[in-house]
Amino acid sequence: MDCLSAWVWFFSLLSAASSCYNQKNVLFLIADDGGFEASVYNNTAIRSPNVDALGAMSTIFDRAFTSVSSCSPSRSSILTGLPTHQNGMYGLEHGTHHFRSFDDVRSLSMILGKAGYRTGIIGKKHVAPDYVYPFDYSKTEFDDPGMSMQFGRNITLIKELTEEFLDGCKNDSSPIFLYIGFRDPHRCGGPHGAFCEVWGSGGEHGVIPDWKPQYYKPEEVKVPYNVPDTPAARDDLTKQYTSISRLDQGIGLLVELFKKHGLINDTLIVYFRSVHPVAHWRI
Repeated sequence: MDCLSAWVWFFSLLSAASSCYNQKNVLFLIADDGGFEASVYNNTAIRSPNVDALGAMSTIFDRAFTSVSSCSPSRSSILTGLPTHQNGMYGLEHGTHHFRSFDDVRSLSMILGKAGYRTGIIGKKHVAPDYVYPFDYSKTEFDDPGMSMQFGRNITLIKELTEEFLDGCKNDSSPIFLYIGFRDPHRCGGPHGAFCEVWGSGGEHGVIPDWKPQYYKPEEVKVPYNVPDTPAARDDLTKQYTSISRLDQGIGLLVELFKKHGLINDTLIVYFRSVHPVAHWRI
């Protein structure tokens, strides 16, 4: 999906009357460094039942492109409808880079907030400054850097924070815009595994109660056309697929929450994947 198409969808919501439980809401889901690893994109090797279920009742875009295949730039384009040279987010927001959007840029959360939406973000944000990308409710790396992994990969915590946000909607007459920034299946490394696939899987790695890890054998994975079909690549993909199982189950939890709150039929669910360069495979 190009950013202009997405914005046409979103701006059509602004004419809706403002009641959280009988007008259009927006649940915006974004995977970190995701690709075509889902059955809806013809990868039958991976088990992604929740994304598949979402795809079965959705419009699927299979010709989607980004002007910059990098995290902060692609997120800024999605949230502003502008390419990076117009919104100012030329590179990564974090570390030594500290790229930021121009002060006069208007983001989706800003526009919807001014239009009466109650806005929230949970997980990875990775764009700045806050006054360009404001949210009424925020649980991100900017709010507590030490909780970055928890906010982005602990699907039980994400579920609980979403419940907290939705509970606040009960006493609010506004429609909602909730942005969930998953950190899966971005690379991780270290003791948590190449894709943090062992983080929260049990034992010394802790437990994410709502996650039932899915494991794969090297011969089961589908190697992308642009990656050498080697034992190392196949082993790497098994770890990525396990990380994706956490993402997929997280999406399922959120859909069920919106059903529980009676919002599912009045909510536009948009699922994006923030894509990084092919070199990110590091193989």
